[in-house]
Formats: sequence, structure tokens, C-alpha cells
Amino acid sequence: MKFRSKTGEVALTIEQALAQFCDSKEDCDYCEIREPVQQYAGTKRPCHEYVRANPHEAARLMGYEVVEDGNVLTKNDSKGESLEANMDKPRICEVLGVEVNQNFQFNDFPFDEPKSYFVGTDGEIRNAHGGEVTSGELCYIINNADCIICKPRFTEQEVERAKAIKVLLPEINAIKYDGAWTQCLEIVDGTYFQREVITRHLFPSVEKGQVYTFDEIIGGAQ
Repeated sequence: MKFRSKTGEVALTIEQALAQFCDSKEDCDYCEIREPVQQYAGTKRPCHEYVRANPHEAARLMGYEVVEDGNVLTKNDSKGESLEANMDKPRICEVLGVEVNQNFQFNDFPFDEPKSYFVGTDGEIRNAHGGEVTSGELCYIINNADCIICKPRFTEQEVERAKAIKVLLPEINAIKYDGAWTQCLEIVDGTYFQREVITRHLFPSVEKGQVYTFDEIIGGAQ
């Protein structure tokens, strides 16, 4: 398998992706894989041991896309540049930036509340709750893909931490990351009132400007 960064740079191995990722960091204090690497602290090269044992999870946390060898087609465009495309994924998924059967929300209709959709294996956009998707909705989604909201896929470690917080602090029901504190998350109650602050390393999948309930985290594991 190969690993493609958000900038389009391709790494042939997970170790090469790790090297590129480390080169982009000033230090290890705010590294996205710092927390899961701790389980390999007793080894000589804990970061390398972690990424080798968990290539898919490590790639996601480092911001890389996994490109399976069997699903890659390389061809040249009119400028002679090399392009890669996953032939098992409908083209509409690449346009919208989603995976097959991954639920996403669209919140830029002029007068409607956000609705949930997904792209089926046949490439058709469907309403996640079974309602009809009109031609107007389809056009609006395709032409405004930057307004799509996708929920992250949480790791098993994040799920276990969410479960633990629910038990220890039953009045807390969500995590909020507004970006005001770069490396901190707020855990909030049902009114979204801040109750505690925790380090972002505990929930690296949480995205800036978003609020996730613990039920969403527990139900959104990979």
C-alpha cells in the first residue's frame, strides 16, 4: 500500500510517511500520534513500532490517505502529470470528499435544516433517513462540496476514553473544540456549558469548531 498526504505527496511505505510527517513538525510535544505511541514506549523506536503495527490508524492521524496497490491507476493528464485514482470508489466520492456509505451532512440549503446523506456503492447520493433526494438538492450538494460536514472515524482508544468519562462524569455528555486553546478540549454538559478542560491528545480525531457527544464517539469507531 501507499500513503498520500493532503498536499498530494506519496510515500511508498508507512515509515516514509512517518519521516515526512516528522520533518513537518517543529517538535514532538504537539504530535498527533504522541498518545498512541506511548504503548510502545519500551521499544527502541516507539514511533516506528507504532506505525508499522497500526498503519491505517497512523496514516489517518498523520493526515495521510491509504492507497491500496490494487486499487490505484496511474495515468497522465494533458500536462504529463501523474494522477492516481481509486478505481473501486465512485468518482462522486472524490468530488465530495467522502467515502462510500459514509454519512455526511449538508447545511447550506437556503431555508432547510441540515440533512444527512451518503453515497452508495453505485455512486448514487441517498438520504440517510430514506427520504427523497431531489435534483435540486443533488445540484446544490455537488456544486457546494465545501459545505459538506463529515464526522471523523474515532479510534478504539478514543472510544474507551469516552466510555470512561461517561462513567466517571455522568453529567458530561460532549466534547467541544473551538480552537481557542490549541491543545485543549472542553468537555461540556447537556447545555454545552464548560465543565472541564482536557488535553487534545486524548481525542486527536476531534476537529476544530465541532462538538461531538460521547454517544457519537462511541458509535463512530473504525
